[in-house]
Amino acid sequence: MINTTHAKLVAVKSGIYTIYVFQQDNDEYIMCTKLPNWGAYNINIGDSGFLTYEFANAGEEYFERDTGEKRIYKFTNIYFKDFIKDGKENEDKIIL
Repeated sequence: MINTTHAKLVAVKSGIYTIYVFQQDNDEYIMCTKLPNWGAYNINIGDSGFLTYEFANAGEEYFERDTGEKRIYKFTNIYFKDFIKDGKENEDKIIL
């Protein structure tokens, strides 16, 4: 299931898999994993914006866009999908 929420980045653990911890506006926290092939994001602690993440259960199928094949999730996890920062820098980039 894919979800979007407004949140602020409060912690990062970098490595092959980057782990982000976001604090939502309701003061709940989401810890999610960014996979190594998911692209480059310039997110810094304190940045706020709209976070998109996905709940995945081991055994569920997903589409691997690089290979065009269906794969199976090996682990149950919350996966980072996208982040759009708040602020003036994005005002001219929003397309409705």
